[in-house]
Amino acid sequence: MQKPRAVAIICEYNPYHAGHAHQLAAARRDTGASVVIAVMSEHATQRGELAIADGYVRAEAAARCGADIVVGLPFPYSCASAEFFAGAGVTIASALGADALHFGSECGDIDVLRRVAARLSSPLFIEQLTEFQSAHPALGIMECREQVYRACYKEALPSGSNDLLGLAYLAAIERQSLSMIALTCQRRGQAYNDTSAPDASRYPSASALRALWTRSSVESLRRHLPSPALAVLEDAVARGIAPLLDERIGNALIAHFRTAGPDALAQCAELEGGLAARLIEAARNATDLTSLHEAAATRRYTNARIRRALLYGLCDVRESDVRTPPAYVRLLAATRAGCAYLATIRKSCTLPILTKPSDLPSGKAAARQRAIEQRLEAYLTLAYPTPQPAAYLLRQHPWVEK
Repeated sequence: MQKPRAVAIICEYNPYHAGHAHQLAAARRDTGASVVIAVMSEHATQRGELAIADGYVRAEAAARCGADIVVGLPFPYSCASAEFFAGAGVTIASALGADALHFGSECGDIDVLRRVAARLSSPLFIEQLTEFQSAHPALGIMECREQVYRACYKEALPSGSNDLLGLAYLAAIERQSLSMIALTCQRRGQAYNDTSAPDASRYPSASALRALWTRSSVESLRRHLPSPALAVLEDAVARGIAPLLDERIGNALIAHFRTAGPDALAQCAELEGGLAARLIEAARNATDLTSLHEAAATRRYTNARIRRALLYGLCDVRESDVRTPPAYVRLLAATRAGCAYLATIRKSCTLPILTKPSDLPSGKAAARQRAIEQRLEAYLTLAYPTPQPAAYLLRQHPWVEK
């Protein structure tokens, strides 16, 4: 049997909304794919936050709205900087046989992004960036990169959040020597970080929808979400498992950093260079998660970097964990077409596909990956409106279309 053409989308769907539906339709149209594979952040996102609902809930919403297969991009990759977030996502997409990768971007021009990606990986740029960082240690990596790029090429580096992820996807495809085709469509509507009230006449941002949900109710999203996605979220609310809120584990974060040893904490990913000591001091003076973030903030560290560092320290994530490729992939949801596709790639898939805990492959890499996930889940299950036992997510299973 000939394998159907498949396109991958690396995503968060936090929550799945009209803009995501637009991009998914564009992915099918632009590639002619018969199968769309969503590689979706499971329970925590690249902003260093818990998702608004767990991976199983959000995957069901996506599958009911057009994705054929939804697999997890697990923690810690889902929280990682663009390089490692993109690298793990591309690795999983390739393992599942995706012929193409489709992503949204602010510029909407794949040729521009390819040119910029090539410049960023050039020896000249890397040398100049290294020298500039050494001379300006107080600046963050993104600010350094922007200034060096402008100096080298006399133009601004694309700065949109999705542009930057797109550059990371292109770099990962090149680094992994993949034949995967990359395509983009222009992102519409609110900016990625715009939390102002969503306008019904345009595509809202997921940030705005989350803000609206948490200050109102899931029902307030009705105008902005496809009806099947809204129904899934309403059911999750009724069951007491949405919305997930970081504030509910704020005390656990503060307590962990108040009592952590600075030398041991500095061994965790993202906590080098004095950030571990800074977060310990901030935690000793903070009384809630907001005041912890405010006390730790500097020009050098973005808010996402601080949130990511907090989760990595809490779960003892090391840099080697982020750099080691995923050892397996978890199936979260599949339509009938998705199940048929998975049957065709069963022997050729280069990563084990887990549908239940007993599927975990043997080996140190898989055991380490699962141990880190379980640490996050032990805290995450306290962030539900109705707290759940630590093993709650072990009892969940993929949504499969009947």
